[in-house]
Amino acid sequence: MSKQAEVMMLTTGVKALIKPVPSYLIDQMVGQIRDPKPPKQFIEEKGREEENPLDPAYLDALNEANRQRGLHTMKAMIAYGIELVDGVPEIDEWLPKLQWMEKHTNLDLQEYDLEDPLDLEFVYKAFVAVSGVDLMMVTIKSGMQNEEVASAMEGFRSISEPSTDPAGDSKVQG
Repeated sequence: MSKQAEVMMLTTGVKALIKPVPSYLIDQMVGQIRDPKPPKQFIEEKGREEENPLDPAYLDALNEANRQRGLHTMKAMIAYGIELVDGVPEIDEWLPKLQWMEKHTNLDLQEYDLEDPLDLEFVYKAFVAVSGVDLMMVTIKSGMQNEEVASAMEGFRSISEPSTDPAGDSKVQG
């Protein structure tokens, strides 16, 4: 089997091909998200304006820019780094539970067209099949640096996952 991709059993029990994600794709997506400029304030003692990097609104905007970078990176990793071996299961096996979550929590699926096969596949992978540990496998396969991995995973805040070695017994034989 190619060193570029290998069949794995994801932590959710779904069989998938883990593939490297083109770094240029990620760079182009996250490079479009600019950090906000810190506001300036007049400092009486100095008689001039200076940037205020501790301004709460600026810090919120900076956190949001970083969050957006992480979300875009995760979307690329899910869309390009995980190929479902058995395809998307019948929607009646998994979509009703997501719709229930949408009704009773702040989950929002409105941006996805569930009639579009690519959107449907993404929703299944993002909300059902792929965990944070699985995304770590994609980042490793993609050759991302530790800082890039940490930055990407910062946006992926999920319910606590099992602390297992992602390279452990998750390979599917065959």
